Amino acid sequence: MDDLSRKVEAILYSCEEPLKVSDIADYLKVSNDDVIRAMKLIARSYNEINSTLEIKKIGNKYKIQLSNDFNDVVYPFVKKDLDKRDIAMLSYIYGKPGVIAGELRENFGYNFMESVKKLKAEKLITSHKYRNTFKYHVTKNFYVRFNVKDDKK
Repeated sequence: MDDLSRKVEAILYSCEEPLKVSDIADYLKVSNDDVIRAMKLIARSYNEINSTLEIKKIGNKYKIQLSNDFNDVVYPFVKKDLDKRDIAMLSYIYGKPGVIAGELRENFGYNFMESVKKLKAEKLITSHKYRNTFKYHVTKNFYVRFNVKDDKK
């Protein structure tokens, strides 16, 4: 791999959120085409060595991540920042966009706000005032993090 490909690989590997080609190109002071060529070279070299890593396109952004074929292998070793209750609430909010606080309280108990705070801190849900309560929705970050296609687009 050439020097540019190694830099692009390092950026894509270390970034927390997927990046646009133009963002990488601007940072490295190269053209978008140069970055695309570098990503193709990286993908080809991963393929040649049968790597567990891949360049994943998420919308119009890119990130290096583990191939989905290995999720079950690494699951026991991955830091789990959300517990089962948080995941259950997140799933509920995803399935019922605009759910109000009272309904979350009915389904998850009076301490439901602990999970709400954690999900908001992780930028997976958002809320907005609605009458004398709040409505909750998943964020774009939810779709990116869990690799879920946004049906609303």
